Amino acid sequence: MTSLVTSTVVDIAAGLVEIPSLSRQESVAVTWLVEQMAMLGYDVHVDGAGNAVGSIGTGDREIMLLGHIDTVPGDVPVRIIDGVLHGRGAVDAKGPLATFVAAGARVLLPEGVRVTVIGAVGEESFGSPGATWLRDTRSAPDALIIGEPSGWDGVVLGYKGSVSLTATASCPSSHSAGPDPTAPELAFAFWQRLQQRLREHNGDTPDGFSTLNATLRSFNANSDGMIGVATLEITFRLPPGTTIAWVQEQVGLLAEGVDLYWEPNAEAYRTDKRSPLVAPFLAAIRAAGGTPKLKVKTGTSDMNVVGPVWSCPAVAYGPGDARYDHTPDEQIPLDDLERGVTVLSAAIERIAQTLSVGAA
Repeated sequence: MTSLVTSTVVDIAAGLVEIPSLSRQESVAVTWLVEQMAMLGYDVHVDGAGNAVGSIGTGDREIMLLGHIDTVPGDVPVRIIDGVLHGRGAVDAKGPLATFVAAGARVLLPEGVRVTVIGAVGEESFGSPGATWLRDTRSAPDALIIGEPSGWDGVVLGYKGSVSLTATASCPSSHSAGPDPTAPELAFAFWQRLQQRLREHNGDTPDGFSTLNATLRSFNANSDGMIGVATLEITFRLPPGTTIAWVQEQVGLLAEGVDLYWEPNAEAYRTDKRSPLVAPFLAAIRAAGGTPKLKVKTGTSDMNVVGPVWSCPAVAYGPGDARYDHTPDEQIPLDDLERGVTVLSAAIERIAQTLSVGAA
């Protein structure tokens, strides 16, 4: 059984990575994944949002493995070199999704418990349409595992929130020798005020999960000879306790000379380390020879979308090193995929036994 599952997880991961699936362009990959799950014994369908859905086992108690099938842009050549799979989506998050599919097919489930694997669309786009549809149309599962790279020996408890801002400064064009500020100068002055406000807000808190951060993603300026325009594209990362509404209010106080357009993504979300899902993962990682690590992440995931509404026990798990997310050489070791299946299978079986006893 082990060799069969090992072959399956590698084949599924490589097959998914070979199929381009940018956000909102996932249909080919979804169709392929549904076919693979069906061959492994899953009851499959594509839901109303376009998510790939496969269930295995029977009963009212549900363990949901929620991964995502879409990727960010970038042509990363797909290849396996020295036991490492390279390609866009290898680690974020087709490798973890393949681990979900292989582990779900391997586990022995008690009566009354089923596993549902979902390859959600649109996680890499603002609004996460796949997870949002699930949140708004499905009942909460009894246990939720989000498919993101944690390392095969790690478990993620929370993610920062995020909100995107477009700040635009515009003013009549003027001679460079004149006294009036240009649109780029107005935009840059806003950015400086924002940076100063963030330094004051964060104080001596070490930069990371507990700080409010802003990243300048782009800065563009142009003029038609009459009006000059400068635009900043900024992403804020919010720690737990800092809401999107509060950030919008505070930044609005700094907006002299610029117009603000906001695109909210998700509030921060963190589960408790005493979650009933944590102990099964720690035991499974130790049994596989690892030293467990509990982590929090400065990015976001679909945990941010569904967690606050479903309020069910939730963690994130997936093999791979998140430092390769979105990079020009995205990659995941095949050994990590294999270890991930071993750990996840054992954790699911422990969780399923607990749910079965609770339902008795």
